[in-house]
Amino acid sequence: MRTCTLRILAAFACLAAAAAPPALAAGPGHLDGFLPSAAHAAGRFGSFWTTDIWIYQQGASSIHLWFNRAGENNSQTESVVVTLTDPVTSLPDVVATLFDTEGVGSIHYLADGPVTVTSRTWTAAPGGGSYGQTIAGLPVSLAAVPETGQAGALRVTVDEAAGFRANLGLVNIAGLSATVAVEIFTADGQAAPGNSSFTVELPPYGMTQLNDLLERLDPGQRQGLIVRASVVSPQGAILAYLSEVDNLTNDPSYQEAFRFGY
Repeated sequence: MRTCTLRILAAFACLAAAAAPPALAAGPGHLDGFLPSAAHAAGRFGSFWTTDIWIYQQGASSIHLWFNRAGENNSQTESVVVTLTDPVTSLPDVVATLFDTEGVGSIHYLADGPVTVTSRTWTAAPGGGSYGQTIAGLPVSLAAVPETGQAGALRVTVDEAAGFRANLGLVNIAGLSATVAVEIFTADGQAAPGNSSFTVELPPYGMTQLNDLLERLDPGQRQGLIVRASVVSPQGAILAYLSEVDNLTNDPSYQEAFRFGY
């Protein structure tokens, strides 16, 4: 059972002062979910990534949020409780301002009514302006769990292209450790040449981002690679994502992992 009280905050419900939020997804919200990635941290090639989030309340009055730091057991992490007094609550640079910390991790949220949570993780551009990617909060029902076969595994697709780096994120949404099998296939379903099959250990509520994932493979230009992630331990449940980043500009694109069994 996670610890569920740290402090009550309402001061961050600042619609007018915030940048325009990403478009609201259609359909009802959910109570329990994760933002798979959030940061207040330096990245490669001079980038510095921060995360802003928007909480669209669709019947909720309060929400618990936990920052689950990458590579750590976060089962005893305490939540921050935010009251939702406006239709949209904006939390700019959430890792630094709400959680009073820095680093990379995921954000778990649990509301007392339906919510839709979206975020933008961004870095300043060398010539002015910024680059970033919108990440939608995912309900826990979309997770991959043990003993569900190929239909229950999570997948993303990626091209191996010069000048880009592909970062794979894995998030354990359970309070038990998980072993995750990662496999990389070519478009015809064959194992990609190189170190294309390996396992990753995730602590309770832990996450990791495997940067430059395709550096594990033999050199070559291959289109339509398939990355599959599945839970091979008896316990654990995971979400996953892929972020492809242009090495020259740090412009990223985000891909939510999917499973055939949705």
